[in-house]
Amino acid sequence: MERFEEVSEGQAIERWNADNPNDPFERNVPSWYKINNWVLRIVEDTVVGMAGWTDYQEFAVMGGLKARGRNEPLGGNNAAALLEYRREKIGTKPKIAGLRSSKMPQQKWVQWNKDKGFEINPTEHDLPLGLIDKFKSRYGEDWGILKATTWWSVLHKNDYEWLQ
Repeated sequence: MERFEEVSEGQAIERWNADNPNDPFERNVPSWYKINNWVLRIVEDTVVGMAGWTDYQEFAVMGGLKARGRNEPLGGNNAAALLEYRREKIGTKPKIAGLRSSKMPQQKWVQWNKDKGFEINPTEHDLPLGLIDKFKSRYGEDWGILKATTWWSVLHKNDYEWLQ
């Protein structure tokens, strides 16, 4: 059985590390990338993923994603489930995130986020320029903005073969 639980940052890290001792969570980010809200994904009473966000009214910042991979026990779909949970909690406002992989090859991780609806390193946006400059400085081109997307664009963004 799957469930989500909103917790503090300390609780999220402590519980992730207790259930995933071979893959400890270490968040080493600048103070401007502080995350205030944290959620755990729990399957069979085991923490299989964690992620965070901060809501700034006009936009949100997402970060701190850590999830068991597809080939691990209770792995698979954890990152996607956490992304969807945060998308629902935050709503339609733009969401920005730095994209740095800890498990899969970096370009594959960036592409995964792009496939989920992120615009990678966009030139047009409605976010504060100072924040964009900070993300560019820290992540180069590996950051993105998730705008309001429909289920259609996320599920079928590049897959129209079934229409023919």
